[in-house]
Amino acid sequence: MPLPKILRWLKSNNLIILLFLIVAVGSALRFYDLGTESLWLDEATSVRTSALDVNSLVIERAGAGHVPLYFIILHFWVNLTGTSEAAVRSLSAIFGILTILITCLAGKELFNYRVGLIASLLSSISYFHIYFSQEARPYALLLVLSVLSYLFFIKILKYDRNWYYVSYFVVNFLLGYTHFYSIFIITSQIFYFCLFWNRYRVQRWRFIETLAGIALSLIPALFLLGLTYLKLTVRGFWITRPSSSTLFDTFAIYAGYGWGRDILLWLFSLLSVLSLRLVRRTKGKWILRKPLGSLKSMSWSIGFESVDEVLLLIVWLLFPVLIPFLVSQVTTPFYFFKYAIGASPAFYLLVARGISIFDAKKWLSLILPLIITLSGLGLHSYYVNDVKEQWREVTKLVETESREGDVIVICANFCQKPFDYYYKGDLPRLGIRREADTNVVAKSIDDAVSGKDRLWLILSHGCDKTPLQEYLMKRYGEMIILEEKFIEVHVILFEIQQDKIK
Repeated sequence: MPLPKILRWLKSNNLIILLFLIVAVGSALRFYDLGTESLWLDEATSVRTSALDVNSLVIERAGAGHVPLYFIILHFWVNLTGTSEAAVRSLSAIFGILTILITCLAGKELFNYRVGLIASLLSSISYFHIYFSQEARPYALLLVLSVLSYLFFIKILKYDRNWYYVSYFVVNFLLGYTHFYSIFIITSQIFYFCLFWNRYRVQRWRFIETLAGIALSLIPALFLLGLTYLKLTVRGFWITRPSSSTLFDTFAIYAGYGWGRDILLWLFSLLSVLSLRLVRRTKGKWILRKPLGSLKSMSWSIGFESVDEVLLLIVWLLFPVLIPFLVSQVTTPFYFFKYAIGASPAFYLLVARGISIFDAKKWLSLILPLIITLSGLGLHSYYVNDVKEQWREVTKLVETESREGDVIVICANFCQKPFDYYYKGDLPRLGIRREADTNVVAKSIDDAVSGKDRLWLILSHGCDKTPLQEYLMKRYGEMIILEEKFIEVHVILFEIQQDKIK
């Protein structure tokens, strides 16, 4: 093709090229170092669950309080790709890449392609999105379905076509079987629709019918999880009651990672406010050579733009964060920032809208490089420092230093899942509950070490300072051969004197 034609094609398709480059960068960031860190506890649970048949998988996940869609998809995925760290995480990476593309489409539908491209760029370099795109858990699926749900919701409001109602039903059906926080995404849309009830008279009844269909389709999930949630309500959940700092940390982690996180948060907050375009210059121009004189010649007006669109984003952002946060103040706490990941695209769209109001290229050439630089520094810190539990390193130490006559004791007992994922040896292993009292611990340990020479103690997930550790330190503390701490895992090797065993 002649060069002039190529240049004309590039000029006429620059938006597509920009989106392609943004998606390419986001893809590289999500697949980079994908299998470097060990699987942590929850990821190992995902892998173990995916090995079950679908019926057993559904029952097992329901008993743990989880809806099963992600684990069903992972079940078929690992049959194709295997169960290596990179293979099981690659499914989430794909969901994360799709989020970048759909965020652009949502921004275009709400405002224009400029907003969509900026929002997709923010998503592509978001530490928060990248982290959960590199984890074998349901959060990347929850994220992409949340954005897709809002995309079809916006299309219903704008175009009222049958296809969009069908798509909205299908996406929210899948969303409902991905995570229980999906209810806050759907209710935020209902709230916005009711807020403008009279405006959407044409869509009113078909939207209600679609919501009724979604509610009926989610009844099986209610039966699956209802009893489990009632038990959790009575006995409590592992999540602590959130505080005001929890809210700050939620939006801070949406903004970035590392030392530049707080700067990004304040910048993003300012840009979100500017998304309403409160102040606009109507006359005059600021000149660097005459800063004060040029300011005097300028005039300004105060007004709002795109109020409905910005309000939709605010509702989308706040419902999955504030509602569970407030409910957690008066009942069993269940607010956790990663559960609200479906709200984060609204934050990036608000920021993108705020950036897009700057018409002058010099402002864009200042703001975007600053955001990219601060985000990049945080990502560099994320990639060079391990942040997940180091079970691969733990098992390597045990396999290297163990010998016949050893026994392995793991606390908490559920931490045997990631240990067994990596461990290739055949030493006997005993899992002990964190809550076990001293008498239970003493009997279990005495039975386990009978006839053994050494005991490996693996501590994780709050097992330091438990009756198990106190009992072993009191009994064998003077016979520690080896002790090493890994990220979130503590390993101690004791020598056993059989004459001390009663």
